[in-house]
Amino acid sequence: MFWVQHYSYLLQHGYLLRPRYQPDWIPARLKPENKTRAKWSIMLGTDFEDEVPSFLIRGFLLDATRHLDGRKVVIKRAKKSDYAMLRHFNNPQYASDPKNHAIPLLDSFPIPNDDRVFVVLPFMRVFCLPQFHCRKEFAEALRQILEGLAFMHERNIAHGDACTTNFLMDCTEVYPQSYHWARQNTLDGLQTVAPHILRCQVATPVRYHLTDFEGASSYPEGKQHALTRGAFCQIKTSPEFHSRELYNPFSLDVYNVGATFLAFCECNDSDDSDHLLGVEDFQPLLLSMTATNPSDRPTMAQCLDSVEAFIASKDADWLNGLLTSHESLKLPEKRVEREGLWEKFSKLIPFC
Repeated sequence: MFWVQHYSYLLQHGYLLRPRYQPDWIPARLKPENKTRAKWSIMLGTDFEDEVPSFLIRGFLLDATRHLDGRKVVIKRAKKSDYAMLRHFNNPQYASDPKNHAIPLLDSFPIPNDDRVFVVLPFMRVFCLPQFHCRKEFAEALRQILEGLAFMHERNIAHGDACTTNFLMDCTEVYPQSYHWARQNTLDGLQTVAPHILRCQVATPVRYHLTDFEGASSYPEGKQHALTRGAFCQIKTSPEFHSRELYNPFSLDVYNVGATFLAFCECNDSDDSDHLLGVEDFQPLLLSMTATNPSDRPTMAQCLDSVEAFIASKDADWLNGLLTSHESLKLPEKRVEREGLWEKFSKLIPFC
């Protein structure tokens, strides 16, 4: 109901939501002109586009179309802490720095009678879908995410929740015809598959971004002396998450990135859907990042240096080596790319 209630307000600011969020919405299935189609849709198990809800949890995000130029965007109900950090990293000093991977802030305006803010962000998708095609794609995603977090750490700011859902990909060239927000493997939200180009074959290198800064904090005393208590992050396997003791938030960021990418390298008997064959050589670094003792973990800058040196040491044949999903070998008839992100990374996301 939140988005329906703010439909007109968003339209006044130049953003159009999908038809199902219009206050006077009448489902297409109930319209007289669709009577025959509605009968067949029940028999065939199909539906209408305006029946497709958003799959993203909690309702903090929704797609929209910018009236000015028809561009697809994402509107977020952001906490003021998230908004403040977004503005910080989108100031002119940082926005032009290629090492800054904070998601661009396109627009913002207050939410009436609410302590949150509407922020308008580019239309992006989670960084790991579609599945990585070759080692070069995997390595570049890891490098850019480390680069973006190292950029934050250099300024004594810890992200606080570095994980799968907060790493995004600018898919403008990967999905030249775009895709449907609620069913991202389709063009229309129904059955038309959204065609995509391999990341390693697009004209402009794919760029990865960091998002969700509501848990980010600044530590003027410096990275080495920073301490906090209470880890409110989505990855729950770190010692810090289960401890009530003070911990270093920068070290936790390192752990969380390592755990995110380590999931691609390790085969879990209960769920190996995200395991890729061909990325095993990245495992030593990722294991060091997830060391039980935080003092044994490298800094984010050291991780970035290690990855860049590792990539530079490999030839083109190795980097172009194809990656294979462990799941696809076991069940070749099953789709490797699932529609639901929450199924694919359930062990890293606690609110599945």
